[in-house]
Order: sequence, then structure tokens, then C-alpha cells
Amino acid sequence: MHVLRPILGAAAAALLVPQIAQAATITPLGACYRSVDELTREAVPVRGQDFTPGEVVTVRIDGQVVAEGIKVRSDGTIDGTVPAPYQGSGERPFTLTITEDNTPVNTASAASRVTALGLQLKPRKAKPSRRVRFRGRGFAEAGGVVYAHYVRAGKVRRTVRLGVAKGPCGRIDVMRRQFPIRKPRVGRWTLQVDNQPSYSAEPVSVVVRIPIDVKKDLRRP
Repeated sequence: MHVLRPILGAAAAALLVPQIAQAATITPLGACYRSVDELTREAVPVRGQDFTPGEVVTVRIDGQVVAEGIKVRSDGTIDGTVPAPYQGSGERPFTLTITEDNTPVNTASAASRVTALGLQLKPRKAKPSRRVRFRGRGFAEAGGVVYAHYVRAGKVRRTVRLGVAKGPCGRIDVMRRQFPIRKPRVGRWTLQVDNQPSYSAEPVSVVVRIPIDVKKDLRRP
């Protein structure tokens, strides 16, 4: 006697395999974001795809909740911003994560860095002709050019090229004369450092301003 056993073809067998939902993803972040102080921080984009439409998600940075109660759009996407984490000095990596509240397994992450935006002159007080160290972070991504504008009484008196920013967070570390002017006038000057070759009182790039007082005794050779 022959026993009849049903034979499932490959196509039919495939129908018995549960369909696995497409994993959610995050649009890659920029190389680095800037932190000026606790209240002034660059916006980090939060753009996700393939989440469950209508579900609610929570956004975290390094495990800390930074946004919650966000509803996924009908096409499974999320689009918004959150402030970069606060960084008082130096730079460090961070991770941004989006997680569905009701389905925590549906989560996605992206990594970047945050840097404190700032500039220091060492030594802080020196004769204008003396070479000092310009050291700062946050001016541009690697390859961006950094410029120093010397401003007095609201007018730019000289602009010099400090050099090319290095690393993902735009580090600058160079030795230059404190003033590129042979005999700067006595009084209050402003050193404005940014990424623009031409001076603007309101640059579109990041900017750091440092006041410098030129005194008669400091001008002597």
C-alpha cells in the first residue's frame, strides 16, 4: 500500500515562513556637532525610516531621553531635531537612538561626535609682535579653512589665514604672531575667528570672538 504524503513546493513552503518586518534605520549623522554652552548647542537631525506607522517613539542620546511621545508618520518616517549633548571642553563620541515604545526591538542608532566650540591664545597676554599659539575646536570639518579677523572700532583692520582645520570636529593648533600689524593702535581690539575669508559682523559660519587690549607698554620692542 502506498501512503500519500503531501509535498509542498518551494513557493508554498515560503508562505509558511513568517514575514520579518523591515528593520528601522536612521539617516547618518554629520561628523561632529558643536556645543557653545548649556543653552546654545547645535541641532542634531533625527531622521528615521521604516518605523511602524502611527506608533510612538522615544529618542535618546547615550541612553538619556532627549525627546519622547513622537508619533511615526504614515509612511514610517520621523523627521525632527534635538540639541547636541552639552560638552564643556574637548570633544567626545555620542550615540543617538530611536526606539518604538511598544516594540523596543524596533530600534535604530547612529553615531557622531560633539565638541566644545572655543579658542584660546597662549599666552593670553603678549606683545603684539610675539608669536602665540592659537588653539581651538569646532570651526569646520576636516579640510575647512580658518581665518582670523582683527577688528577695531567696528571695522576690520586685517584678515589672515590661520590654517586648515583638522579632524572631524575642526581642530586648529598653530603658532602665529598675535597681531599681523606692525604697530597696532592702543585700545580694545576684537579677534574674530571663523571660516569666512572676508570679514562679516554676522558670519554664517561658526564664530569665536576674543577681546584683546593693546597697551603702550606691550607695544615696546
